[in-house]
Amino acid sequence: MAISSASPCHSPLWVLLLALPILIRLLKAKPLASRETVVLPSEERVVLLGASSGVGRTLAHAYSERKAKICLVARRNAELEKVKKECIDIGANEEDVIIVSADITNTDDLIKVRETVIKAWGGIDTLHILAGLPSTSLLLELAGVNLDKGDESALSGAPLTFSTSTSTSTSTSNSDSGSIHGGDYGRLNGPSKEGLDKVAFETRALSEVNYIGTVLALTCFLPLLASTSKSPALHHLSSVAATVPAPHRVIYASSKAAGLMAVESCRVECEGCGVRFFSFCPGTIDNEFRLKTATSQSGGRDETKLPIKHQWEKLLLSPEKVVEIILHNLSLSPKPQPLIPYPPFSWIKSLNIPPKHLVHAPWQYRLAMMVRDTPLGWGFVEPGARRKYGLIGKPSM
Repeated sequence: MAISSASPCHSPLWVLLLALPILIRLLKAKPLASRETVVLPSEERVVLLGASSGVGRTLAHAYSERKAKICLVARRNAELEKVKKECIDIGANEEDVIIVSADITNTDDLIKVRETVIKAWGGIDTLHILAGLPSTSLLLELAGVNLDKGDESALSGAPLTFSTSTSTSTSTSNSDSGSIHGGDYGRLNGPSKEGLDKVAFETRALSEVNYIGTVLALTCFLPLLASTSKSPALHHLSSVAATVPAPHRVIYASSKAAGLMAVESCRVECEGCGVRFFSFCPGTIDNEFRLKTATSQSGGRDETKLPIKHQWEKLLLSPEKVVEIILHNLSLSPKPQPLIPYPPFSWIKSLNIPPKHLVHAPWQYRLAMMVRDTPLGWGFVEPGARRKYGLIGKPSM
């Protein structure tokens, strides 16, 4: 009887199975070329709106190392001069660093910035919207009202009750405004006019910069950006506060959420214009930003400087890490790439996606945004936020 000379390990099926991993690797879609091969870092024309401090200042330093052309914009000219000197010391060419003292809420100032870069460079490649104001007060405390465990329980039986200090009391008599202690179950109608005026002032101040300034910057620079760059990119520095509710951030979070939605809506509205939109939502950054107020560079409440210890401390971001994430995302090709870079999926054009337009860091905050409207949000994210900012945990019911 004749014996077959073909061994099972040499059958076509086995050869195919052994060759399949190599074949898939060879057919894997290659990542698209970096944006930096289109716009060379040393030739990039960059506008930093909000460059006198914080992330804007650190970004200016990073671009200086690349010898990019930089336009530094902020309200405080003296601080801009300092940043310019730092940029030159780092390695930027003096003629490539422009400073423009301007307020992004002022239309004349924005036009001045635009005309300056057109005259100097003929256009721009990258726009950073970085200017922002913080508010770290509890909303009701800003108005002169406290929320705490009182001597008397609320009419609803809630564990916490509102009270006010004498200086901001709304109670002129028990008959017209309701009493704060005793009578009428300790009813408090609300803050005084002075308290409401404080809230109105701070809300308008933050909205002017964080929201209106963002909208004006988009409107002013987007056409120039789209028409004068081979690979135009727009970066908006938002905050995790814009997507995940947190105490001590009511006014700040709402103004940043408005600014973020303006950029995101503009991205959808201007699809096809060629501009890469990128919004970054970092968590707490280890800098002096939170010490600012609506009217001053100091006086704010910075939780990192207070004796508040919590498990979120390890999520604190350095300014250098924030800049690294921003520059990495801006370096990606703006063109869509395969979601799954292996055949046959990489051959299906409808599965191609552009680079992320919204990034959170650290990644835990992205997860927090995704689960905030689930039981995990109420049972874990919100109590964690209250602990982080020095408030009580989940109230006992």
